[in-house]
Amino acid sequence: MGLFNRGAPRDTNALYAALTHGTLGDLERVYEAKHANYDGFASGSLLELALTNPDHGQRVALATRLLDDGADVSHGQPLHRLLGRNDHDVAAEAPLLARMLDAGADVNEVIEKFGTPLETIAAKFKFSDATLAPFYEVLLARPDLDLLRPSEYGRTVLGNLRMWAAKRGDLVARAEQVLAERGIPVPPEES
Repeated sequence: MGLFNRGAPRDTNALYAALTHGTLGDLERVYEAKHANYDGFASGSLLELALTNPDHGQRVALATRLLDDGADVSHGQPLHRLLGRNDHDVAAEAPLLARMLDAGADVNEVIEKFGTPLETIAAKFKFSDATLAPFYEVLLARPDLDLLRPSEYGRTVLGNLRMWAAKRGDLVARAEQVLAERGIPVPPEES
């Protein structure tokens, strides 16, 4: 590429700052659509970085802009970045979650110590099942969701959810209902 790296944004420091703690306006000053899949940051893709923004509204706006520009949802772990946060605007973020899944993000991807996206959000015990219900609805509606796949700790996804039944009883019931509706026998609880 010679002296000029035409594939990289001009000011990567400003881009990083806009994504991680800035606004959509900040992003628009330093970003071009052709950079939607820029992968020059060790800490993640642009989409992953946007999903770490502490402001709920900006997080959704930034991620939406990147998705509009063709950000690749299969690069990195954007679902885990979104769902692994300790603060959520569930009403605004559930449609974003659905959009990333519709764009090809893997609903069954297992990340060490976090499990699948469903397990990642279920482990956020500071939130009630009622609060997280919009996320559950998006994830459980996916026809490609595999609740019986092996996950963390040598158990299936359903097995891990059942371990948390005291705090995730509604989710466990919903997961078992999904299996039954799909004609998949619900396995007995592991002892």
